[in-house]
Amino acid sequence: MILVIDDEPAITELLRDILEYHGYPVMVAHDAQEALDLLALHPPSLILLDLMMPAIDGLSLAMTLRHTLGTRMIPLIAMSASDSTLEMANRLGDFDGSISKPFETADLMSSIERFLPVAS
Repeated sequence: MILVIDDEPAITELLRDILEYHGYPVMVAHDAQEALDLLALHPPSLILLDLMMPAIDGLSLAMTLRHTLGTRMIPLIAMSASDSTLEMANRLGDFDGSISKPFETADLMSSIERFLPVAS
Protein backbone atom coordinates (compact mmCIF):
# COMPACT_ATOMS: atom_id res chain seq x y z
CA MET A 1 0.00 0.00 0.00
CA ILE A 2 1.28 3.48 -0.93
CA LEU A 3 0.03 6.56 0.91
CA VAL A 4 -0.09 9.69 -1.26
CA ILE A 5 -0.27 12.94 0.74
CA ASP A 6 -0.95 16.05 -1.35
CA ASP A 7 -3.41 18.92 -0.99
CA GLU A 8 -4.06 19.10 -4.75
CA PRO A 9 -6.84 16.66 -5.79
CA ALA A 10 -5.66 16.62 -9.41
CA ILE A 11 -2.21 15.43 -8.30
CA THR A 12 -3.57 12.76 -5.95
CA GLU A 13 -5.88 11.41 -8.65
CA LEU A 14 -3.08 11.34 -11.22
CA LEU A 15 -0.77 9.53 -8.79
CA ARG A 16 -3.55 7.10 -7.84
CA ASP A 17 -4.18 6.30 -11.52
CA ILE A 18 -0.49 5.77 -12.31
CA LEU A 19 0.24 3.68 -9.21
CA GLU A 20 -2.88 1.52 -9.51
CA TYR A 21 -2.11 0.96 -13.20
CA HIS A 22 1.28 -0.40 -12.07
CA GLY A 23 -0.41 -2.70 -9.55
CA TYR A 24 0.07 -0.76 -6.32
CA PRO A 25 -2.85 -0.24 -3.93
CA VAL A 26 -3.14 3.44 -2.95
CA MET A 27 -4.53 5.48 -0.07
CA VAL A 28 -4.87 9.26 -0.41
CA ALA A 29 -4.74 12.03 2.19
CA HIS A 30 -5.18 15.72 1.35
CA ASP A 31 -3.55 17.12 4.49
CA ALA A 32 -1.32 16.11 7.38
CA GLN A 33 -4.12 15.36 9.84
CA GLU A 34 -5.93 13.10 7.37
CA ALA A 35 -2.61 11.33 6.74
CA LEU A 36 -1.99 10.78 10.46
CA ASP A 37 -5.51 9.36 10.85
CA LEU A 38 -4.94 6.94 7.94
CA LEU A 39 -1.50 5.95 9.25
CA ALA A 40 -3.02 4.97 12.60
CA LEU A 41 -5.40 2.58 10.84
CA HIS A 42 -3.39 1.29 7.86
CA PRO A 43 0.39 1.67 7.88
CA PRO A 44 1.56 1.82 4.24
CA SER A 45 4.67 0.33 2.70
CA LEU A 46 5.72 3.71 1.27
CA ILE A 47 4.67 7.38 1.55
CA LEU A 48 4.72 10.03 -1.20
CA LEU A 49 4.60 13.39 0.59
CA ASP A 50 4.04 16.83 -0.90
CA LEU A 51 6.22 19.36 0.91
CA MET A 52 4.08 22.46 0.36
CA MET A 53 0.74 21.98 2.08
CA PRO A 54 -1.41 24.31 4.20
CA ALA A 55 -1.49 24.10 8.01
CA ILE A 56 1.15 21.40 8.63
CA ASP A 57 3.67 21.33 5.78
CA GLY A 58 5.37 18.21 4.46
CA LEU A 59 8.68 18.94 6.21
CA SER A 60 6.99 19.13 9.61
CA LEU A 61 4.97 16.00 8.93
CA ALA A 62 8.12 14.16 7.86
CA MET A 63 9.83 15.04 11.15
CA THR A 64 6.79 13.74 13.05
CA LEU A 65 6.80 10.50 11.05
CA ARG A 66 10.54 9.97 11.58
CA HIS A 67 10.15 10.40 15.36
CA THR A 68 7.15 8.07 15.70
CA LEU A 69 7.88 4.42 16.37
CA GLY A 70 5.21 3.03 14.04
CA THR A 71 6.21 5.14 11.03
CA ARG A 72 9.93 5.84 11.31
CA MET A 73 10.95 2.94 9.05
CA ILE A 74 8.43 3.58 6.24
CA PRO A 75 10.20 4.85 3.11
CA LEU A 76 9.34 8.51 2.60
CA ILE A 77 9.60 10.25 -0.78
CA ALA A 78 9.32 14.04 -0.94
CA MET A 79 7.45 15.74 -3.78
CA SER A 80 7.64 19.41 -4.71
CA ALA A 81 7.59 21.80 -7.65
CA SER A 82 10.26 23.85 -5.86
CA ASP A 83 13.82 22.66 -6.38
CA SER A 84 15.02 24.70 -3.40
CA THR A 85 12.42 23.04 -1.15
CA LEU A 86 13.51 19.61 -2.36
CA GLU A 87 17.16 20.52 -1.71
CA MET A 88 16.28 21.59 1.84
CA ALA A 89 14.33 18.36 2.39
CA ASN A 90 17.28 16.30 1.18
CA ARG A 91 19.66 18.18 3.52
CA LEU A 92 17.42 17.51 6.53
CA GLY A 93 17.75 13.78 5.94
CA ASP A 94 14.17 12.79 6.82
CA PHE A 95 13.44 11.58 3.28
CA ASP A 96 14.60 8.48 1.45
CA GLY A 97 14.11 10.07 -1.97
CA SER A 98 12.56 12.99 -3.81
CA ILE A 99 10.59 13.68 -6.97
CA SER A 100 10.22 17.02 -8.73
CA LYS A 101 6.78 18.11 -9.90
CA PRO A 102 5.77 17.88 -12.61
CA PHE A 103 7.18 14.39 -12.66
CA GLU A 104 7.79 11.85 -15.38
CA THR A 105 6.07 8.52 -14.82
CA ALA A 106 9.36 6.66 -15.36
CA ASP A 107 11.09 8.75 -12.65
CA LEU A 108 8.18 8.22 -10.26
CA MET A 109 8.17 4.46 -10.77
CA SER A 110 11.96 4.25 -10.51
CA SER A 111 11.85 6.03 -7.14
CA ILE A 112 9.12 3.73 -5.85
CA GLU A 113 10.71 0.54 -7.13
CA ARG A 114 13.86 1.33 -5.11
CA PHE A 115 11.78 0.51 -2.01
CA LEU A 116 8.96 -1.75 -3.19
CA PRO A 117 9.05 -4.76 -5.49
CA VAL A 118 7.39 -4.36 -8.87
CA ALA A 119 3.68 -4.95 -8.30
CA SER A 120 2.46 -5.55 -11.84
